[in-house]
Amino acid sequence: MPKKQPNQLAQLIDHQTFAGSALPQTLADNMRLYVEATNEIKKLLVDCLPDEILASCWVVGLSTEQITLSVTSTTAANHIRYLQKSYLQLLTEQSLTFQQLKHIRVVVVNKTNDNYHSQQPSVLTTTSSKQPKASTYRALSQNTKRTISQAAEHVTTDKKLKNALMRLLNDE
Repeated sequence: MPKKQPNQLAQLIDHQTFAGSALPQTLADNMRLYVEATNEIKKLLVDCLPDEILASCWVVGLSTEQITLSVTSTTAANHIRYLQKSYLQLLTEQSLTFQQLKHIRVVVVNKTNDNYHSQQPSVLTTTSSKQPKASTYRALSQNTKRTISQAAEHVTTDKKLKNALMRLLNDE
């Protein structure tokens, strides 16, 4: 019977499971603890936090006196920081797990794709080319394009700079 090949589009954890590897026990225990704490936080704060914040909120650190929450926007982080005292009071009164908390720390993280491989640069790209490709940059807004175009046509007297600005607009 031929050996079954893993799905190349599967997540890294699926590949590791298929290969028979597992997370180290301490890491698995910490992950389990954080997931349980996240679920408990979400249940307790369901009436306090907006759904958008609640959906992106995760426990990423936990000690007896401090909990660290991660959210995906600065607005969400500011919201939690602003109402920290009331959230602390609610958590310490409603939960045995969080009854000794004294601080809530909030960190903002970028939204990431679930697929680990999509975030890793390919080896070929990083070794063969020192400059990043233009496609890795965000597209210019219409307002920015208009400003650059006007500067190139009416403000800039240097011919090389004008040509460079026009190339920038045309590469988009």
